[in-house]
Amino acid sequence: MKENTELYGVYDADFNHRFDGITVLKASIIRDAKMMEHPLEDGSTITDHRIILPIEIEIAALIPVAQSNSLYTEIRQAFTSTELFSINTRSGVYPSMAMAAMPHEEDPTNADMIPIVLRFKETILVETQYQALPPRKVKDPKDSSTVNRGEQKPKESKTGAAILLDGVTDWAGNKK
Repeated sequence: MKENTELYGVYDADFNHRFDGITVLKASIIRDAKMMEHPLEDGSTITDHRIILPIEIEIAALIPVAQSNSLYTEIRQAFTSTELFSINTRSGVYPSMAMAAMPHEEDPTNADMIPIVLRFKETILVETQYQALPPRKVKDPKDSSTVNRGEQKPKESKTGAAILLDGVTDWAGNKK
């Protein structure tokens, strides 16, 4: 679903207004979902669930030539950094938006303005957690934590020929 709305501003994490001087033409907010479709034996297709995709916002704007060097440099730095933005529109505030693209056109017919499209995508940051498994839940005991066992010495690995010979002696009924 794509909706066009009025843009009030693009703000950084400290709520400072960014990209002052650009003339915003429109902001398009894209809310989309991925439908999971599966075929049935009779040839029909069913949809049993959907996944809500991250929100995307496209801002069509013009950069005045008088400010093009400083504004374009600021936009390019924002694009190459990991900075997240909050975008304030008439329909709401969209936090945690990363700049995904910044295509622009330079045309002799637009001598006083540079048209640019800023594309932002919602970023959801997840903090991972780590917890060691107790030794009884680990498939191979040598893979369990060594915190309570001290430093472990590595075992010598066998070559391919040694493994093959072990298999032959096992087959012949001899013990290793």
